[in-house]
Amino acid sequence: MFDILAYLVERYYELGAYPDQDTLSRQLVAAGFETQDVHEALRWLSGLEPHGWRHRGPGTELGPDDPLSLRHYTPAEQRKLDVPSRGFLHFLEAAGALDASQREVVLDRVMALTDVEIGLDELKLVILLVLWNQGHPLDSLILDELLVSERIVTLH
Repeated sequence: MFDILAYLVERYYELGAYPDQDTLSRQLVAAGFETQDVHEALRWLSGLEPHGWRHRGPGTELGPDDPLSLRHYTPAEQRKLDVPSRGFLHFLEAAGALDASQREVVLDRVMALTDVEIGLDELKLVILLVLWNQGHPLDSLILDELLVSERIVTLH
């Protein structure tokens, strides 16, 4: 599935959006991707829709966007994301390139992947897709950092 996601970024990132799911499905199959893999990728992409992460419940003293809040990874998240990947997420938050609600969408999409463990290159691709889907403007240095991958090589 990561090959399909990388293909989408390579082909559509500069255009700012990808086509509707029917058109995209036909284009991906025509490009040589297996139908089952295309459907899996499209299901995964549909999960990029905005989540209600910014909501604070009654009596909550610290919300996910509060600079004093601390994110603990569940054992399942720790198995899925290695230490360098979790460190990279922290780096992006500290740099202001990713806020807490975006981090939660990234983690949701990572956990939705069928792969047992996700490497740093795959995580970068997920982050790029989340930020792209949200229309989040990316600093050129952060974009370069996200594009440094074996899968994504020519977007400049």
